Amino acid sequence: MLEVPMWLVEKVINNNVVNAIDENKKEAILTGKGIGFQKKKGESVDPEKIEKIFLPDMDKQSYKLEEIFKDTPIEFIKIVTECIEYGKQFLKKELNANLYITLIEHLNLVLQRVKQGAILNNPMLFDMKHFYPQEFAVAEYTRNRINQVLGVHLPIDETGFLTMHFLNAESESNGTGQIMNTTQFLQDVLRIIEEQYEIKLDPTLYEYGRFVTHLKYLSQKIFEGIQEEDDDDEFYISVQQKHKEAYECVKKIEAYIKEEYEFLMSQEEKMYLTVYIKRILLKTQKSSKKVIDDQEKE
Repeated sequence: MLEVPMWLVEKVINNNVVNAIDENKKEAILTGKGIGFQKKKGESVDPEKIEKIFLPDMDKQSYKLEEIFKDTPIEFIKIVTECIEYGKQFLKKELNANLYITLIEHLNLVLQRVKQGAILNNPMLFDMKHFYPQEFAVAEYTRNRINQVLGVHLPIDETGFLTMHFLNAESESNGTGQIMNTTQFLQDVLRIIEEQYEIKLDPTLYEYGRFVTHLKYLSQKIFEGIQEEDDDDEFYISVQQKHKEAYECVKKIEAYIKEEYEFLMSQEEKMYLTVYIKRILLKTQKSSKKVIDDQEKE
């Protein structure tokens, strides 16, 4: 049988939140209905009332959590915690503890705006959905749960904003600026392809998702300045000659990357882009033909 650690109250934040320490003097913030009711410093915490244990990474984070939780209803903390735990399982990743702070702060502001009838449109909604489908799905789950539990109506635009919070929480090094830079890079490259061939790429295609994933890895190399050496020019040249039309587009992308980011693409990267563009063009053309054929049948 697992031994339940004993927590001693260090400070009562409110009836549902306490700052506590364990036998090893490790500090944590504990939440649970009535967990701090009539408690004093040094008294033990009822383990059956503990619903969530927060282990802040630093004193500043601990102070911020205390401030946030002090004025936040326990029901709201529960639903945010549920959505974050769902996100961890769905994404199969640990999420930065700061997400509890940023998500509660953000949702509090959003709920105030909704009450006032002030709705923000999200111009990045389409891109968030198709560039970051996993995080978007978690954000949509969060929006739906907030609407269901709190009886409010957060619009679909809010899912795009929530996606940013989950993206930020996936990695301590990936801040909002990094995500926006990556998103801008994806938009620019896809626009170059669409303008080159005068088409509209279909984001529902499997090949589109794979291509976007590849572009994310490429953007990471660009932003981190990782240059790769070439070793088999003949093979790369054969690919370029076989898919001349796609390679013409790659040359435009190469010029854009060189001008915008002062980054020189390797032959290998140009080869991969050539193959990906060729595949997505073929699938897009087939998809467009199927739509036209279906319309003619009607």
